[in-house]
Amino acid sequence: MINAVRYAMGMASILAVGFSTSARAEYRIQPGDTIEITVAGLPDLKHRGVVGPDGMITVPMIQLVNIGGLDLAAAQKAVKEQLSRKLYQQRTPDGRESVTAIAPDAVTLTIAEYRPVYLNGDVTKPGAQAYLPGMTVRQAVALAGGYEIMRFRMQNPFLEAADLRNDYQTLWMKYVERQAEIWRFKAQLGQKDKGADQLERMTEAPLSAEALAAVRSNARQQLDLATDRLQSEKVFLQKSVKLADDQITLLRARQTRDDENVQVDTADYTKLKDFSERGNLPMTRLSEARRLFLFSATQSLQTGVQLTNTLRERDEAQRKMGRLDESTRANVLEALDKALVELGSIRSKLQAVGEKITYTGMIRSQLTRGGGASPKIRIIHPQVSGGGSEVAGEDSPVQPGDTIEIALHTEIPGATE
Repeated sequence: MINAVRYAMGMASILAVGFSTSARAEYRIQPGDTIEITVAGLPDLKHRGVVGPDGMITVPMIQLVNIGGLDLAAAQKAVKEQLSRKLYQQRTPDGRESVTAIAPDAVTLTIAEYRPVYLNGDVTKPGAQAYLPGMTVRQAVALAGGYEIMRFRMQNPFLEAADLRNDYQTLWMKYVERQAEIWRFKAQLGQKDKGADQLERMTEAPLSAEALAAVRSNARQQLDLATDRLQSEKVFLQKSVKLADDQITLLRARQTRDDENVQVDTADYTKLKDFSERGNLPMTRLSEARRLFLFSATQSLQTGVQLTNTLRERDEAQRKMGRLDESTRANVLEALDKALVELGSIRSKLQAVGEKITYTGMIRSQLTRGGGASPKIRIIHPQVSGGGSEVAGEDSPVQPGDTIEIALHTEIPGATE
């Protein structure tokens, strides 16, 4: 049984080699191939042209010849038949003109350049590569810069790992800063006892002790500053209220005196006015009484205005003092909600970067151990009728115009396709 299997495998290999050899020997000219035509003894007739999409090529003296789909011998025969019917008129060095018949054996047709092969997939430079006779998949990949170091065009895992570690450290620093900020906000809201240990437990972060200590110190300093600022604002408002109360007391006492003066001056002015009307009082005395009356009334009015303004200022200071705790609490709650949202976002980013670091580490380990990427190769032959493809290896021959699909499959522990 084993011998039969070996025999079958051997016959398959022989048939495959025979098929490939036959395919190379019977290569047929296709659009995109560059053809060169020379005529012995007539260098001016040397011509190079590209086979067009319709299989035609331009030939001197006979214009277009259809050689698409022909092998090299048939194409040369077709060109020879056309050129050998022509007479070539040329000028000799002494200035005379001569007519020369083109012999069929003098005409030579060669393929100067084959259609390129195309590489697609996990190679460094996908695209067209010049075909050389006898080319293999390995040689075509070499022209394309070799295999891509990572599938999906990932960056070099060694450089990527360094960048990811830097991002990881930066995100952790932001994470502990948000944690400290949340602790500070909760302390401002009177929840200091519940979160008293949270600031000291920020040890799971992969940061240095000095960095964590700096974050804690900054959080405490900011809490102290916020507390002092709130207390200073309260003291200022309390002083403003007390000052206003003192001014109100003085203004009310002054208003009482002013009202008394107005009453006295009004009585004096009324009495003197009666005397003046009976002709018993000079006009100068009445004018003086009237001036004193108006002065007292004006002074009383001004005191009343000052008292009203001071009462309004005191009421405003009292309202501010009453709203201070409420507005401060509202602002802190808004900042706390924002910090919690940012903390959740940073946590998600940390998880994503951590997964990338794990994946990149496994890839780097595979590359360091030499494990790795085994290419899966498929060759697509456009010249085959109806199109065709085959699974190939690195030493498989390729033909002009073939498309080579390369897929690297790196074995990652725990990874799935």
